[in-house]
Amino acid sequence: MYSSYRKFEILYPYLILILLAIDFYNIFYHLGNFPISSWDEARHGVSAYEMLKQKNLVVSTYRYKIDYWNLKPPFSFWAVMAGYKLAGFNALGLRILSGISSMLTIIMVAAFVNKSYGKLAAILSTLALSTSTQFIINHSARTGDADALFVFLFTGSILSLLLSEQNDKWLYCSGIAFAFAFLTKSWHAGSIAIIIGLYVIITGKLKRLTKFNWILLISCMIIPILLWAVARYQYDGFAFFRKMIVYDLLQRSSTPIEGHIGGKLYYVLVLIRFFGLWLAILFGLAFLYTFKGLSTKILKSENKFYKLGICLWIIILFLLFTFAKTKIRWYILPVYTPLSIIIGVLASNLLMMQGRLRKKIMLILSILFVSSYYYGQIHAYLHRPIPNLPLSLLQQVHGLDEVKGSSIFLYRPTNPLPWQQNEVLTAELYGDLLVENGGLNDFLKKKRALLLVQKGLEAKQLFETNQLEILTSNKWGYIVRKREKDGITFEKNDKIRIEDRTFERVTQSFLKNR
Repeated sequence: MYSSYRKFEILYPYLILILLAIDFYNIFYHLGNFPISSWDEARHGVSAYEMLKQKNLVVSTYRYKIDYWNLKPPFSFWAVMAGYKLAGFNALGLRILSGISSMLTIIMVAAFVNKSYGKLAAILSTLALSTSTQFIINHSARTGDADALFVFLFTGSILSLLLSEQNDKWLYCSGIAFAFAFLTKSWHAGSIAIIIGLYVIITGKLKRLTKFNWILLISCMIIPILLWAVARYQYDGFAFFRKMIVYDLLQRSSTPIEGHIGGKLYYVLVLIRFFGLWLAILFGLAFLYTFKGLSTKILKSENKFYKLGICLWIIILFLLFTFAKTKIRWYILPVYTPLSIIIGVLASNLLMMQGRLRKKIMLILSILFVSSYYYGQIHAYLHRPIPNLPLSLLQQVHGLDEVKGSSIFLYRPTNPLPWQQNEVLTAELYGDLLVENGGLNDFLKKKRALLLVQKGLEAKQLFETNQLEILTSNKWGYIVRKREKDGITFEKNDKIRIEDRTFERVTQSFLKNR
């Protein structure tokens, strides 16, 4: 057995690199090619874009008005802004920091478990986390939402808390990570503070820490938040904070706002949907350890406070969000990390025991089947993006400097919906367009404006009656503007060749002179 494990230790660097390479592919493959989602990816993207354009790092806006719906502090917006700077004003820029945050979360878990429980546990924990389909493809690693960054900071805070058993300096890292988690998702970070509080009480740290330790820890947790609060107060006083408390904390906790309802088992069903096969392995391992006499090793006093912290991590998250009335599936995202760690630790302990060959073979086959199944789901998602034709049409204005900064209106007669959030963001990112309310009449009154038109029987008549020219089109519709004096040429398929206007005017002048 010892000889086999020594061989595994030699292979470990290659195995972990292969796993991380697969994770990198799953997270970043065609990351910028998937359509932008309205809730909440586009909302974050719009706020970050407008804050960057207005050179304001404090006040988040939506369509250039102060946003009192998305009541989050600005750290996630700063991350998206950094993404725009890294990869440009596009979907990749919107999401790249989420991808980086998720990769760092996986690496952090692998490093912690390797240091605390060994290389085999690190491999298995990494495998479980990187095949958590919600963590990879649903409102997290591959989207521009705040959740991937929040999970990274949540994980960093709790793992630092556990490492504080070795050195109190890690406790301050935990406090700083909490502060930035709060600046990312506001009251969601309250669960971190509760875990820290319970942990220091149960482990006896409450008495061991000096006054200086407490002052430093509380300073790390509060000062970054206070600095933001003071800066925000300069713009609209207590208005933003009042809405944060009344709507985002009290109403969200006490009533199911915006139709987000669910029963007591809501998050259990979410886990079954995205992580159910791993949970089956976890329950199987728990049964073996509890009822089959395999608990001796796992219940040893070694790393007992780590086990306490990880259990608190799961229990507090579940209790808080289960009893909160507003239910949204991505609220539970931080729980995949501790569940993956527990699966890795329990499975590696069983595989390292003497004998029990049949159980080991069954466990190995189960792990291979489950990881293959979830990798298959991720692979299918990566290679079957669902196109969004209105967004594709808006993207076609990219690079047309002549329309950059124009106003754009919406004409959607067969489906009179207002601007969707992902349409607003796409218009801003790809054409720096100012999205306006109103329809055809408002567009005609505006000097420098575009009109997004859904295809229909009346479209051509609309263009001829109002002397409109097609700038670009696709199967869904057209982007048009008021006709210029030099005219325009329609092709049979209603597409327009984007021609050099200067060359066209020179040619027409030459023909007239002849």
